Amino acid sequence: MLNVLDIKNIALIDRLEAEFSDGLNILSGETGAGKSIIIDSLEFVLGERADRSLIRYGCDEASVSAIFRTKSGSPTEEILRENGIDCDDGEIMLSRTMTTDGKNVCRINGARVTLALLRQAARSLADIYGQHEATGLLAEENHISVLDKYAQKELSPLFAEQKKLCDEYYSVKKEMAKYGSLGNVEEKTEELQAALDELTEAALFEGEEEQLTAARKKFNNAQRIRDSLAEAAEALDGDGADALSSLAEAGRAVASVSDYDAAYAELEDRIESVRIETKDIAETLKGLLDSDDFDPYAAERCETRLAAIRRIMRKYGITESEYADKIREIENDIAFYANGEFALIQLEERAAEAAAALAKNTAAIHTARETAAEKLAAEITSELKDLGMNNASFRADVVRKNAEPHENGDDRVTFMFSANAGQPLRELSKVISGGELSRFMLAVKNIISDIDGVDTMVFDEIDTGISGKTSQVVAEKLYSISKGRQVLAVTHLPQLAAMADRHFLIAKSTDGSGTRTSLVPLDGGGMLEEIARLIGGKEYSSHALPHAKEMKDHAEEFKKSV
Repeated sequence: MLNVLDIKNIALIDRLEAEFSDGLNILSGETGAGKSIIIDSLEFVLGERADRSLIRYGCDEASVSAIFRTKSGSPTEEILRENGIDCDDGEIMLSRTMTTDGKNVCRINGARVTLALLRQAARSLADIYGQHEATGLLAEENHISVLDKYAQKELSPLFAEQKKLCDEYYSVKKEMAKYGSLGNVEEKTEELQAALDELTEAALFEGEEEQLTAARKKFNNAQRIRDSLAEAAEALDGDGADALSSLAEAGRAVASVSDYDAAYAELEDRIESVRIETKDIAETLKGLLDSDDFDPYAAERCETRLAAIRRIMRKYGITESEYADKIREIENDIAFYANGEFALIQLEERAAEAAAALAKNTAAIHTARETAAEKLAAEITSELKDLGMNNASFRADVVRKNAEPHENGDDRVTFMFSANAGQPLRELSKVISGGELSRFMLAVKNIISDIDGVDTMVFDEIDTGISGKTSQVVAEKLYSISKGRQVLAVTHLPQLAAMADRHFLIAKSTDGSGTRTSLVPLDGGGMLEEIARLIGGKEYSSHALPHAKEMKDHAEEFKKSV
């Protein structure tokens, strides 16, 4: 049950706090006073989608919190415990804040949670019915979900088995698709063997491309390198004034005076060391000039090998480091196809077994839906009679589609409806009026909420398209529902307002700083004034007030009889 709703900076609301009671809580007010804002705020804290336009103009953020009381062992409590959130006292506080930059902060009992968890936890706390939901029920694709929710106890184990069987069936079909036909097995094996031969012959090793790229760079600059080496060799040991000749001459000059000072003898040794090193360098340069680094055939072999490596890597989408893994992969695939004929036979047997099991379980789902459809039709028809539609007829048609196996079975569900005796049942969307749709939705909600275990039902103008005697019938039905759970209803019907256990007036006021929406709890006199306004407005107050009191007295008599 919703105890407290606290709204800050939502649309026209700067701050609003309301305490709701059990039973029937009515919200009413002038058109444009902001009734929809209250519902939008509740949807916001329950995790529904919202955008920044919800934030009050001039504010940086908006927030809503709601305190619920739940029964022990409720679905919400189980979800919270699974996620490590304390809820031992049966009180659950949801809060959500949104900033102008679009960020959302959600909390449950003070613990920060994701928006998805907030939405999941709130699902069994409150159910909001609005006109958009009624429109959704007209779409045939939504009918099956209503029926499945109604029959969830019977269908849940069948759906679990269906998912397991579908996983097995499509897994086998996927394996079979790898083989294709037996002819394809032979073709694929030949193709893989050719690829393996090509890769093995390529004999790639890690780092080879880098080595070859460096070698190619050297080959491409061969003449420049050769000229530079030759020039260096000539300078060190050439025909003219080369370094070796100069060093030899310098050594002889110093040697001629080495006997006169030890320093001269040491200098002679150093010159000789330099001469020997210079001679070694000169010989090395000449050796490099004679090497095959400048062999045009070696350059050609480098280019050919580099092109071959890159072609292989492009063709198989690999790098040198992935080369060995690719070979192992192909070897495994060859082994896989080598046993193709036997494997295909086994897979076909498994597929046939899975298909048979699926067919049997799919038929069981169909039968369960048909049985549930009959029960649902009887319950909805009974609810519609309670809502004054004594001649209404309803049926849920469950038809096999004969499609591919699916986790949800193989059924199409269509709601058929007739409001009048003697008229054939036709598709719901083609024959139901606005007022009939409101009552039909009320009937569905009352039935499904029993299954969901929802403690709070919220109706946003359930009375759309309803007037006259039907208004009283809907008012009585909503009050009867409120005896088993909390009901919040936004209404413009005086009959429904008269049934209120607690009545709130949604009012809009304007001052110099802006416009604000407020939610005011009404006392007995305030209730009568608001019922009178709903009957005919202030201009008829002298007539409307006695009528309002009469309606309130009649409602109280009805409430005592329930």
